[in-house]
This record gives sequence, C-alpha cells and structure tokens, in this order.
Amino acid sequence: MTGVIIVLLSTIAVCFLIVKKFYPAWSLFIIGLLTIVTVAIITGDPIATGKKATGLAAFDVLGIFGNLLKSRAGGIGMNIMMIGGFGYYMSKIGATSALVHLCTKPISCINSPYVIMVLGYVIGVCLNVVLGSAVGLAILMMVTVYPLMLSAGVGRQSACASVAMTGAFGLSPLGANNMVATKLTGIHVMNIFVDYQLVIAPVALFLICIVHYFTQQYFDKKDLASGRITQEDFVSQDLSDADKSEKAPALYAIFPLIPLVLLFIFSPMIYSQIKLDIINAVLASLILSFVVDCVMRRDIKQSFAHIKSFFEGMGKIFTSTVVLIICAEMFATGLTRSGGIATLINGASHLGSGYLIVYTVMFLIVGLSTFVMGSGNAAFFSFAPMIPGICQTVGGNAQWMLTGMQLSSGCIRSMSPIAGCVIAIAGLANVSPFDIVRRTALPMLTGFITIYVMSSMFV
Repeated sequence: MTGVIIVLLSTIAVCFLIVKKFYPAWSLFIIGLLTIVTVAIITGDPIATGKKATGLAAFDVLGIFGNLLKSRAGGIGMNIMMIGGFGYYMSKIGATSALVHLCTKPISCINSPYVIMVLGYVIGVCLNVVLGSAVGLAILMMVTVYPLMLSAGVGRQSACASVAMTGAFGLSPLGANNMVATKLTGIHVMNIFVDYQLVIAPVALFLICIVHYFTQQYFDKKDLASGRITQEDFVSQDLSDADKSEKAPALYAIFPLIPLVLLFIFSPMIYSQIKLDIINAVLASLILSFVVDCVMRRDIKQSFAHIKSFFEGMGKIFTSTVVLIICAEMFATGLTRSGGIATLINGASHLGSGYLIVYTVMFLIVGLSTFVMGSGNAAFFSFAPMIPGICQTVGGNAQWMLTGMQLSSGCIRSMSPIAGCVIAIAGLANVSPFDIVRRTALPMLTGFITIYVMSSMFV
C-alpha cells in the first residue's frame, strides 16, 4: 500500500509543478529522483548493484539518469531529432506551407460554413501525419485554413476549436510517441501506424466530425443570442504575418511526404529485402529536397544556408522532446521502484479481467495527467515504459494498450487550456483558451471514449 501512495503522491507532485508552469522535463526528473531516493530510504535496498554501483548512493541515483541519457540520446533520441530537424528544414524552405495550401485549396469552393469547418479539421488531421508537431501544425492552420473558415461564415471560436483539435490523435509514423512505442514493442513504425492506429483513428475521427459539426453550431447560436460573441467574431482575419516561412513552388509540397513514402515502401508491408531505418530515410529525403531546391532556387549559396535550419532543428527537438522522454523515464523508474504499480497489477490479476482493469486505470491516469499537464507527450512518455511489463504480468497486447493511450492523450491535450497548441491559437486569434476548450471538450471526449472502447476490444 505504501508503494501505491508513493505513486499517487509523485504523480500529483509532477502535475502540480507543470500546472504552475515549472519546466516539465526537469519537474519529471526531480520528482523521479526524489521518488527513487525515498523508496531506497524506506526499503533499505541499494539504488544500484554490480557494475552499475559507484560506491556512493548519490552517484548511483545520477547514474540512472546518465545511463538513460546515453542509451536514449543515441538511439530513439537521434531518430526523433532527425525527424524534427527535417521538419524545421521543410518549414524554412516553405515546403510545409506549400503542402497546406495544396490540401486546403479544394475546400474554398464549398458554400456551407460548417462543412468547410469540418473539412478543414479533417485536412488538419491528415496533415498531422506528415508534420507531426501539434503546435507547428496549429500555427500553419491559423494562417491558411482559419481565415478561410471565417470568410465562409464560421465564428472565431468555432474555427479555433477546429484548429486546436487537428493534432489531437498524434497520428504520425514520424511522431515521438510512435518512436517510443517502436522501441518498447519492437514493431516497425509503419506497422504501428497501419495495423493499429488506422484501425481506431478513422472511426473516432468520423464520430468527432459529427459531434464537432453540431456542437459548434449550437455554441455559435447560443453565444450570439446571449451576447457572449458578436458578428465581429465572424469577420475574417489576416494572420499571414505569423507565417515566417518562404513562399515556395507547389512542387515543394511533395518534400514532406518523402520520408513516409520511403519508410512505407521499404517496410515489412511492401519490400522487406531492403532495410531502411528512419535516420537513412530522413537523410535521403533531405538530400533529395536539397538538390531540387538548388535547381529551383538557382542560388546554391542560399540553399546551403537553409540546411543550417536542419541542424538547428535537431538541437531544438533535443531540448523540447528528447530530454522530456529521458526525464519521463526517470520519473517512470521511480514509480516502478516504489512497487505501487506492481501492487495495482497484482490486485487486478486476481479479478476476472485483470488486464482490462489495469488498462482502464492506466488509460484514465494518462488522460487525467495529460489534462493537468497540458502535454500528451509528457504523460505518455511517463507511463508508456510500464506497459510491456504490465502485459507480461496480467496479459493483454502491449501495442494495443500503447495505441489507445497515445491516441487518447492527444484528444485530452486538445481539451486542456494550458496545452501549447491551445495557447498559441488563442494568442493568434485573440480569444480566451477557455473559450476554445469549451468547444473542443465534447468532440474530444467523444474521441476519448471511442478510442477506449475500440482499443479495449483488441487488448
């Protein structure tokens, strides 16, 4: 029982720090470190044994983090940094903007405002497969699709809600969550995307679209009648100044798709004789994009200068995502050592459907943590490493559990007023984050419940 209390207190402490806007990665590290020390004091067990022991307990604690840093930075961390760097390069040369403009062009001829709103949301979800970053996607959507929605007659709050939900699923083979899932289960990233995520996400997306359509109509009508919003909220805004990328030829829209195409072709699903990892796929895509950019731009020096954004992006992704993964694993190590997770697992194993009960508990913990942290990644990274061990004890399919937790955490993030994407959208549109999440709550809860029900069927 002591272990369960430690798990609860540690989780509450992390959530409290992040809500108070403490740096999330260091919050996870500090609470993880304190948890490990507390458990060692209570149990009297050594923190490290064998070759990992340094002879001093303080160094043994730091050694846990050091070993995680060495193993993750060169493995999964490098994959994530390469993908992130490529994304920054695509943004720098205008390829991501070209892709967004190409995808949104067909909906400009539709007359129904709320149909445009829903289609804009669907386009955003599809773009998330390529772009990965929820905040980056939100900003691109705000300078392209958002003005289109307003010009069609959609209110600011409804349009902002559509944009805030686009990154909800985290539905991308190149996303950091998928990288973590691949590391934990050994399943190829494209198999996770096709065989797991695409089984659940389309059903959830369909139901979300229906609820989104009627929810925004209801709130627009209600808020207009009450005076909460006025006709000025339906006036189109020009946010083009927020888009700092270059204007690029339409051909550049192909560039962000190249890594996905390569990984799909050279995967167990298509052609497994040639093994292509993520690093080589990104490098091949980078070089091909660079060569075409040199030809199109006719300024080789400028093309060389733009490559710098790739390496700068890798550094930014290290500080924002890779460090978060490592610190979250430090936190997870503390929770595991407390014995609280094992106690919950053993208790559930004596019940009829132990694996389902444990999954439900973990599902709700990740959802609640995501809401109070405002980050789906922080919550997922903290608890995902425990899932394979849980499945070995109580049964169930680890990848289905991870898929459900990943997709659902993204939905809850779009309901959190402190989520980065929500705050960014609110700032650009000059609306309250609470007005946005008020309108995303029902559609996202619909997605959350749908994902739980469907993933539970396969677990």
